[in-house]
Order: sequence, then structure tokens, then C-alpha cells
Amino acid sequence: MQTAKRLRVAICAGTFRREEPLGALLAATARLEFSKIPAPEIQIVIVDNDARARAESVCRTAQVPWPLKYVVEPRRGISYVRNRALAEAGPVDFVAFIDDDEVPSPGWLDELLSAQAHFSADVISGPVVPRYAPDVPDWVRDGKFFEPPLLRTGTLRNVCATNNVLVRSRVFSKVPAFDDAFALSGAEDSDFFLRVAEAGYKIVWCEDAVVFETITRRRANMPWILRREYQTGNGWVFCEAGRGNSVRVRVMRCAKAWAHVAIGLFGALLWTMNRPAAARSLRRAALGMGMIAALAGFKFLSYQGAAVEAPRSAKAG
Repeated sequence: MQTAKRLRVAICAGTFRREEPLGALLAATARLEFSKIPAPEIQIVIVDNDARARAESVCRTAQVPWPLKYVVEPRRGISYVRNRALAEAGPVDFVAFIDDDEVPSPGWLDELLSAQAHFSADVISGPVVPRYAPDVPDWVRDGKFFEPPLLRTGTLRNVCATNNVLVRSRVFSKVPAFDDAFALSGAEDSDFFLRVAEAGYKIVWCEDAVVFETITRRRANMPWILRREYQTGNGWVFCEAGRGNSVRVRVMRCAKAWAHVAIGLFGALLWTMNRPAAARSLRRAALGMGMIAALAGFKFLSYQGAAVEAPRSAKAG
């Protein structure tokens, strides 16, 4: 009797001067477990965007049971990194993207592949759950600024991010990969998955495919939170612009942007004594300001500075 062919999966991550978190990610991939589907053939692809190849030693010494390919992509920008990862992955059935500062749960890939088979999905995304450092202030925890969306497994989506996602490889043969126009700004994943949905492919949420992200004081502060939301709004407008939107759409987006700013600033004044609520209001205002800047032609280049960390792409309101 002929045995079923094992699935081939490439786990891809870009990295830039994060040697310690990358080491934790690689160690966690060695603990992946499979109970819902047969264990696939796995390879790991790490693309270093640092021309000095600082992550090479981490990859060389990593104790993983899977083949690990390490390459340097000298062109600065997240789109170049993601597309290089796809090129290095080779002929696989699925590509899984995860960030270099995240740690997958043992059942992460098992859950993604199981959900893919159950729902016949082309793209499956999952939650990124925060693990707060001890010194993170309470108002950040209470405000839930880093919490994932609360969705049931099987929920259909029209956009997702690359920080926890599995993509059927045939999608990339029909939909052009990550647009270099977003290389230094981010939102390349929002743009890509919007095009995937527009092409008729099925994007599904899997609530049990969990990865963890450590939130430190470097992120758990008002400037970082506001900058992230500003970039989200800014990037979303450029995603819309790439769809050839009409003057009417731009007018509506402008109206929504100013509404975000006005409601956000009013809420911040209203909730002055409630810091989490005030911060959420300011975050909404920042979202609107990012949109207004984009409508004026200004693109926020978060990947241009070596020390700047790009926020997660997400659907803007």
C-alpha cells in the first residue's frame, strides 16, 4: 500500500540584530509537536537583513532537528527579506511566517496545518499572545494594547499579518509576492493578503495556533504605542491607494481619518483620570494622523532607521 506523501513546510523568519530572541525562536521550533496531523518535513529559513551577518553564529549553533538555511539579504527592507525567504524555501507545500522575537507554542504548526485541512483554507493566521516583562506598567497591561483579536477558529478574514501565518505555496504562483514599495514602511503583509483575498483565496483564523511575544518596557510605553498606531493608519492608506481607489474613496478615508483624530482627542480629555482609556483614545487619534499624513503623500519609513522597530500590520478602521 502506498504511503501518503508527507507535507513539506518552510518556517521562515526575517531578523535584524536580535540574536537573543532569534535563539529562543529556534530553540522553540525544536519543541514542536504533532498530534492532529502527521509530522511534516520541516525546514527553517532565516533571512538576516544585517549585512554584517550578526545572526550567523546563532543559526550555526542552534540545536534544531530540522534543516536550517541561513542567508543574508543586504538590501534594507522587509519586503526584500520576505521575498528572499520565499526564494530560499524552494519547492514546499506551505510557508509559515513567524517573527524573530516570537516563540511558537509546541502545537503551533500542528494547529495551523490541521485548520488548513479542516477548512480547505489557503491562508491560516493565528494569535500572537503577549508575555509581559515584570517591569511593564499596569496601565499597559490593563489597556490590552498588545492583545490579539478574539476570533473563533474558522472565522473568515480579508487581511492578516505575517507574524503568525501559514500560506499554501500555490498562492505565491498566482499572486505577486510582497511589494518592494513597502520595503521601508511596512504594511507589505497587509497589502499582500488583501491581494490574496481579492484573488479569491480563503483566509481563515485559528485561535489555537498560538505564538508568544515578550513585551518589554522598550515597547510598553506611550510613544511606541502611538507610533505603532500611526504607522498602521499610514500604511493602510497606501494599501488602499494600491487598489486604484476613486476620489470618493479618498474623500471617505479623509473624513474617517479626521473623525478618528477628533474622537480620539476628545476621549483623551474625557478620560484624563483613566490612563488606559486615555491611551486608547490617543491611539485612535494617532491612527487618524497616520492616515492624514498618508493622504498628503507622506509615507512613514519605519525600517529606514536601524534602531526603529516596525509595528504589526493590521486592518485600520
